[in-house]
Amino acid sequence: MSAKQNKFFSIPATTAATLAFLSANAHAQSSVTLYGELDTGLAYVSNVGGNAQYKTTTGLIDGSYWGLQGSEDLGGGNKAIFSLERGFSVTTGEGFDDHPFYVGLGNEAYGTVALGLQYDSIHDYFAPFTLTGGAGGTAFAHPFDNDNANNSYLARNSVKYTSAPFGGFSFGGMYAFSNGAGQFANNRAYSIGANYQNGPLNAGAAYLHVNGRGNTAGGAYDTVNLPGPNRDVFEANVRTQNTYGVGASYALGDFTVGTAWSRSTYSGVTDADSGSAVPSAGFSNYEINGLYQLTPTVWLAGMYTYTKGSGAHWNEGALQAGYQFSKRTDTYVETVYQRASSGAPAVINTSDPSAGRGQLLVAAGIRHRF
Repeated sequence: MSAKQNKFFSIPATTAATLAFLSANAHAQSSVTLYGELDTGLAYVSNVGGNAQYKTTTGLIDGSYWGLQGSEDLGGGNKAIFSLERGFSVTTGEGFDDHPFYVGLGNEAYGTVALGLQYDSIHDYFAPFTLTGGAGGTAFAHPFDNDNANNSYLARNSVKYTSAPFGGFSFGGMYAFSNGAGQFANNRAYSIGANYQNGPLNAGAAYLHVNGRGNTAGGAYDTVNLPGPNRDVFEANVRTQNTYGVGASYALGDFTVGTAWSRSTYSGVTDADSGSAVPSAGFSNYEINGLYQLTPTVWLAGMYTYTKGSGAHWNEGALQAGYQFSKRTDTYVETVYQRASSGAPAVINTSDPSAGRGQLLVAAGIRHRF
């Protein structure tokens, strides 16, 4: 689920130490920020396994979570940093490992290096140009979140570099270890990306490569969800995954228009449950989206995505309207419709597959940030 960090207040490290998150001898230059978000609502889904579904929701825009983020000034423009976030379901209380944990070192001129459970470069440099990576959120993901624009998965065992911005340009890269003895390349990953911003123009590109995805329990990534032959979705191990993404946006006053293209390929696919071989899969996603700040408290957003898969295709359109009560609390209504080609599953993100070619989601929710 998508994670947007919203930081509203800081507390001294010595206070946080009483919660056992920092030691009592922390330096006075240290600080810790406590933040988080709760997102819940109600939804109607037209077809889930052949039946209409009415449900409570958690995280239709942002995944609910809490977090602690801190830094310590080491002098000379250097600092130590850390982040601990934990996702959860507002409706059931279930915890999710879908948010980052990391510790690292940063320098004002040279950037930051961090180690832990982290987002890849697709999330950092491509996803912001999609509506699922922005205002739209979770339900607006491309089919099966095949390009990870909604950050359905984070990289374990990762080392990540993020540059300092210069001249409107920034870049970064990540390497995630397999951690397997004698299996250095089995379930490892790496990614790179870059961003350029100049006034109203913003553009970015990213690449992700994974070897042996899901093959080991302690490796970089778990299995991935892919479409099956009978309008179903199955968990897959993948020998090789490659994902490319390019996006751009342009602000025209209160209106921002964006466009994004991504390509994801999965080869050497096996069913994680049965171990049987499955044909390779590929997806090309073409998206155009817009966000309009109608008033200081009302926003409107929409997108259309065409996804071309291996022997199948999907059309998806979505609209969202929101009202901001305050800086911390807002409410929203949204609708998403997905139409699949014959024989392919229609699956809006956060929903189970439809028994037919189409699926409609209508939802309303409330968010509170702290």
